[in-house]
Amino acid sequence: MAEVELKGVTKIYENKAADKKKKKDRKNHQGTPGKTSGIKVTEEGVVAVEDFNLNIKDREFIVLVGPSGCGKSTALRMVAGLETITRGELLIDGKPMNDVEPKDRDIAMVFQNYALYPHMTVRQNMEFPLKLRKLPKNEIDTRVNHAAQILGITEYLDRKPKALSGGQRQRVAIGRAIVREPKVLLMDEPLSNLDAKLRNQMRAEIIKLRKKISSTFIYVTHDQTEAMTLGDRIVVMKFGVIQQVGTPQEVFDHPANLFVAGFIGVPMMNFFDGRLEKSADGGYHVTVDGVSFSLSEKKQEILRANGTESQAVTVGVRPEHIVPAGQKSDFLEGTIEVSELMGSSRHLHVSACGKECVIIQPADGGGSMGDKIRFTFSPDTIHIFGADGMNLELDKN
Repeated sequence: MAEVELKGVTKIYENKAADKKKKKDRKNHQGTPGKTSGIKVTEEGVVAVEDFNLNIKDREFIVLVGPSGCGKSTALRMVAGLETITRGELLIDGKPMNDVEPKDRDIAMVFQNYALYPHMTVRQNMEFPLKLRKLPKNEIDTRVNHAAQILGITEYLDRKPKALSGGQRQRVAIGRAIVREPKVLLMDEPLSNLDAKLRNQMRAEIIKLRKKISSTFIYVTHDQTEAMTLGDRIVVMKFGVIQQVGTPQEVFDHPANLFVAGFIGVPMMNFFDGRLEKSADGGYHVTVDGVSFSLSEKKQEILRANGTESQAVTVGVRPEHIVPAGQKSDFLEGTIEVSELMGSSRHLHVSACGKECVIIQPADGGGSMGDKIRFTFSPDTIHIFGADGMNLELDKN
């Protein structure tokens, strides 16, 4: 068993640590110089992670995802014991871990920069944590050989890290972690130093790996593709606060707020200024740039159940859900600014309603720079966000 629970976990950097954190976050976020662009600062210091609540099941693969400076790595390091917890409680298998030394938590961590010993061979790197635990030589050999076989690095055991590619070094770093047979395996952006092709290969390797070992995984990344493909559930963070927790499909289909809607999905969701109208019979529709669009009955049921009234809203539609208007009378019109051929599809950057939106069409869909285009939205693909940025279609009951 390896259940991990974080209850109201908060991390505050005080004094000099706070000044260092503020400088880092100013660099990571766009905003007015001298401001922390959304990072919360109190009399205690900079709040890096605030009221973090998460229950991770045994052998679950959880991914913490968000932009640089959102607190995801800090949260991971608190689980590892590399950062102290200011407030809240960390439990592993029901046992409090706040004051337990990292070496006694039965966890292993894979870092972004591999952190291999350059003077040691691959075998020696993988043996090192086991020798520290004074395990018998035959058991060390068995574990190292087994891990090497799982990761496909048996032929590199006698080489030193400098003779390996980036992907091979990362496999060694993962191997050094799994030979310990930890209850919890932590990964802090392990693929960010690899090129696109290697990242794709290593993602597949990690998916295979989790089926072969019994550890619980907590994985940190800023890459939403990694989050969507690897996680059983993903935790979207912003400014140290959890924005949404759910399966990749749940978060994609039902984003909790504007931030999640804009962060998850490539290309990002299009947003239009609009208005939600409630009719006398209790029905709902939205208007964008004076054009009315109907909503699916399911969405209308949720709005009725939530007691939603007419109001100004932000209408969100993903690029793949915008369709040509055809013969429909209700449509928006725009001008194609850029047409990008992406192999099987074409991405059209369209100027419409006073802003730019992206429309995905089949590669043979046509459309060139300067052409006019008419488009509309399907009733069941429209997302509606209130003035506070929250999704009005999520059932509150």
